[in-house]
Amino acid sequence: MRILGKLLSLVGGQGPILLVISLGAGVLVHPLAHLGYELLPLSAFLLTLGSFLTAGLSPSEVKTRASLIAVVLAWVGVGLPLAAAALLSFVPLDPSLRAGVLLSLLAPPVGSAAAIAAMLGLQPRLALLVSIALTLLAPISIPCFATLLGLGVAFDMTALAIRLFAIIGVAALVAFLALRFRRTLTPILPDQRAATGVAVIGLIIVGLATSQGIQTQWHSNPLRFEEMLAAAIATNFGLCGLAALVFSGLGLQVAGTVGLVSGNRNVTLAWAAASFGLPPLAEGYVAACVIPVLALPLIVKLCVALPGLLSRFVPQIFGRAPSEKPLL
Repeated sequence: MRILGKLLSLVGGQGPILLVISLGAGVLVHPLAHLGYELLPLSAFLLTLGSFLTAGLSPSEVKTRASLIAVVLAWVGVGLPLAAAALLSFVPLDPSLRAGVLLSLLAPPVGSAAAIAAMLGLQPRLALLVSIALTLLAPISIPCFATLLGLGVAFDMTALAIRLFAIIGVAALVAFLALRFRRTLTPILPDQRAATGVAVIGLIIVGLATSQGIQTQWHSNPLRFEEMLAAAIATNFGLCGLAALVFSGLGLQVAGTVGLVSGNRNVTLAWAAASFGLPPLAEGYVAACVIPVLALPLIVKLCVALPGLLSRFVPQIFGRAPSEKPLL
């Protein structure tokens, strides 16, 4: 049991690099990509369970006002999709690609938002609340907005709603029992990193499964997929930065958490909602959207560590030890 707990803590602590490795492993080893695709239903449960556990074991956070939560939900769930639709109305895009872009923004935040927030030192509980609330609303919000925006995509939301409520309900129950009997389960769940490790395993499965779609899109039209990937990265990071800037007055942690849930969307849920019947162009964009979600934690970690690395190595390059003062 202790070995399992240590392994989960190790996975949780090394999550950012493991997520990127999972993408590369799936591309290089085809059986791994196929295995990930077969395990996708399990990944949804692990992502949700890991997020509940991570939020439950996270240090106390500054209490968020109900009015602020309502504003964040409106911003993420209503404001950004409508603003994107208005902006895209002036951009000459293929209708299928437009559908893919808007579907990615109609999707709720990723189910692993709380775990990713913990990896980045943000507020897991706020991320969990926004993610779960918008996920529960997705069976109503996605088809309504899709009809309003004229995406021309049919949805089978009844079956998806049943799966969503089942996954969230069972994950919440298991997390409650695990936290309730934490002393007994300490060998398996020794710390918050172990809880995050549960979600990271789910994300690794998503990375492996996504690599199958990436290969298909890449082989069919490499240039087009590169363009979609660039658009997906710009959209993800752009929305993260925009939201962080808009909410910057609330402090770095809150603003960063709102940015996280704004840019990182559960695009696989939107894909499943369309019964995997999206046009190839839209499907390609949805596949591309998963890459920045998995790469974001590592990119942020590297950006945070970069100033320290520069302070250590730049003086050595110019022949001066870090402790030495400049002559002038």
